[in-house]
Amino acid sequence: MRNVSKLLIQMLFISVALVACKKESRSVDFSVDLINTNDLIKEIIEEIQINYADEVAREKLEIGAINGTLGVLDEHSLYISNDDFNAYNQSARGSFLGIGIEIKQVKDGIEVKSVIDNSPASLSGIKPLDIITKIDEKDIQAMNLKEVVSKLNSALKIKLTVLRNKNEKFDLVLQKSVIQIQSVKLDFIDDIAIIKISYFNEGTLLSVSQAIKKINKKKSKGVIIDLRNNPGGILDQAVSVSDLFLPNQKIVELKSRNIDESRSIFSDDMDLLNGLPMSVLINSNTASGAELMAAALGENKRAILIGEKTYGKGSLQTVIPIPGRGAIKLTTAYFISPNGNQINQNGVAPDIEITKEKLQVSMEKPEIEPIILRAMDLIHGISALGESEKVK
Repeated sequence: MRNVSKLLIQMLFISVALVACKKESRSVDFSVDLINTNDLIKEIIEEIQINYADEVAREKLEIGAINGTLGVLDEHSLYISNDDFNAYNQSARGSFLGIGIEIKQVKDGIEVKSVIDNSPASLSGIKPLDIITKIDEKDIQAMNLKEVVSKLNSALKIKLTVLRNKNEKFDLVLQKSVIQIQSVKLDFIDDIAIIKISYFNEGTLLSVSQAIKKINKKKSKGVIIDLRNNPGGILDQAVSVSDLFLPNQKIVELKSRNIDESRSIFSDDMDLLNGLPMSVLINSNTASGAELMAAALGENKRAILIGEKTYGKGSLQTVIPIPGRGAIKLTTAYFISPNGNQINQNGVAPDIEITKEKLQVSMEKPEIEPIILRAMDLIHGISALGESEKVK
């Protein structure tokens, strides 16, 4: 994955934790080896321009060299062009141009991980686990993810060939549109509140705070926070939302070789839900800041985690602007959970593991997701136990 904003624009969001945009002064070692390396890169680019079978723009080759350098670090460090940098900032504010899917590369092509409600993809019938095999009649099996993203962003109208359930194949034509992201949704089922957090953007903290006020006013018995398929977003928002539920407890530790990035973050002394029973739903697509929040609530014994082990993307990316030339996004720290566990590549394990295969639709309430019903039963049990303790 080499182009962050294109991923954000086309696929909803990739798993990103953005804390700040900054530029730092750095001293560069202009040693003989460094100068010789620069000369070698320059010579290779010139040879390509002279002898390669097709004409290639020098800028494309230079960007390729930059991405190659960043690519040896990890999959989240990359170069962002000037135009894409502006689009990246826009997506963090909650809107972007695209078709509204998050994707990942698999053996058979490109798998749809999630679909935004009311997006062009959703309205056309695309579903999670669908496999995209062609874009504009071009087979994408031999492409890497960066090439697929570039192809998806090449026009406002895109024709996709989709494979479903390994045997159903169909074509769709999608027109991109500006998608407004509602990062927080509040629902009530009987006496239980459900807060669905799809992403952490600039408005998430305010939306969750408003949801809590409604929950307290309604005197709910408990709260379910749904972080399934949440790929992360802005780090500060994930930390601040976690803070709403934790009184005087450690939220996360940022571990970095840069002393300015290494620090432990603690909550203030208030739980705005006053200890109301909580459960948090997670799955294999819960990533980054959403994993941070799940670990903070679970390991501090504030909520019971239900579902599947999370993705394991527990790292912080800092965007460093390069004036007039875009920016680079660089991994600068890793998330360490309150209990000292490294989230990156390990993920967060649920307290109660429940996979889709283990759940059956309720005959009495078929309209409610089975995992939601399981969480509701758990909360009712905790609430009843709390009431009996009060009586004693």
